[in-house]
Amino acid sequence: MLDYNARVRQLWRALQGVPQLLLVQPEQLSYDLAYALALLPLVIAGIVFFLQDALLLFALSFLAGIVCLLAIQLARLTFGLPAWIGFRATHPLVASILIASFFSPRTPAWVAATMVILFIVIDTVLWPQLQRVMLHPALIIFGLLFLIDRQLGIGFANPFDGRHLDDPLLIWYKLQIVIDPVKLYVGNVPGPIGVTSAGAVVLGLTYLWYTRKVSLGLIAGFVCGIAAVALAIRSDLGFQLASGPSLFLAGYVAADRRRVQLAERYTFLFGVAAGVATMLLRWYGQGLQAAWQGLLLASVVVTVALRVQAIRRRRTRQAGGPTPLRTLTVESGEGERRHTLAPPRPDVRQPVRPQVRQPVMATSPVATAYSRGSAARPVRAYDSQGDPNDMVRQMRSAASRGGTLRGVQGSPFLLLPALVVINPVGLWLTWTAPLVGRRTKLMLTAASALWYLGVAGLVLLLVLTRH
Repeated sequence: MLDYNARVRQLWRALQGVPQLLLVQPEQLSYDLAYALALLPLVIAGIVFFLQDALLLFALSFLAGIVCLLAIQLARLTFGLPAWIGFRATHPLVASILIASFFSPRTPAWVAATMVILFIVIDTVLWPQLQRVMLHPALIIFGLLFLIDRQLGIGFANPFDGRHLDDPLLIWYKLQIVIDPVKLYVGNVPGPIGVTSAGAVVLGLTYLWYTRKVSLGLIAGFVCGIAAVALAIRSDLGFQLASGPSLFLAGYVAADRRRVQLAERYTFLFGVAAGVATMLLRWYGQGLQAAWQGLLLASVVVTVALRVQAIRRRRTRQAGGPTPLRTLTVESGEGERRHTLAPPRPDVRQPVRPQVRQPVMATSPVATAYSRGSAARPVRAYDSQGDPNDMVRQMRSAASRGGTLRGVQGSPFLLLPALVVINPVGLWLTWTAPLVGRRTKLMLTAASALWYLGVAGLVLLLVLTRH
């Protein structure tokens, strides 16, 4: 009973410290938690405007993120994934909402789940984590989504009556009609389910900037680039700047400090270049798709420049050869003379230092309770408990070898299906693994059962809808 009361008091103190952590000390929040809080206004606005379409897509994407999260944990425990898998990657649950925010309300369920799973696999496993790459994998996913939407004839719809309509930027290109920026700010216009409201996007970006998770220079440069071209072509400045999808791509995706490989003084120039490219693509009729295309173009150029610079530095370092280092023994108590290289003068008598004996470690023949647990645990190739720098060394070694899955124990043909979906084979491997606790096994089994029930319910819903 006392233990229960102590836990309740500890939980209550933690809950009392939540407002201070979120508002007073937000820089202590992790990137995933800050992004999850910043995505809440987008989810709420999408559900308010698009109702059941947005709710279904968000729920299906979140379910796909749960499956990917459990699959990655299962593969880590079963196959012994390296410790650097997932390093600096977006959490699967946050990634699912991030991708789902850019879906059209007419997006099919299988397209939504496929795009979420593909992004999580690329971002967590296949993306070069240590190389100087500024290209965000979400831009590639949005490009694939654009091609799929184009082939299937998926467009945008009015959030009130569901009629098929073009996005505001495409209407401006075709008919030279400028929509009221207030409507763009509120969000009652055709567009993606989560980012039609520029106000919700700005609210989330403000919190991300407050938590120091995004590059303000990049966002300011992007806005200035759009404004400069809009003034040059004499277009409505408020209309061009109040695009929610453009602000979402620039702030939530491109300005992520984990992905920005440029110094802070160069991020503004990068944003200006991306903004100018975006505005030029709008002028040629790309609509809201111009934002990710402009950011993708600027990111590719910067990535190529960074890779060429890294290759030239590596060649210069290899041509110069290793520089011999001279080590000096520095002992405490020598005063000002400890930094000089001159030998001691023979006529000056040096003080004699007493030898300090090290304490002797006491040993006991009786084994402790921790020795049995540590001896029973097998040592894997990627464990980093002995040295915190081991994970970084392993990542650099794998990046230099040119493959991310070479050091993974087990066959890739078994690993990749385990990363995509939790299946009965994966559950059997979970229950037979000696290192997995019983609670973890039960949680994975329950999540797998919920996954199959959700899929069965979705299939039943589609069948009933057709009839």
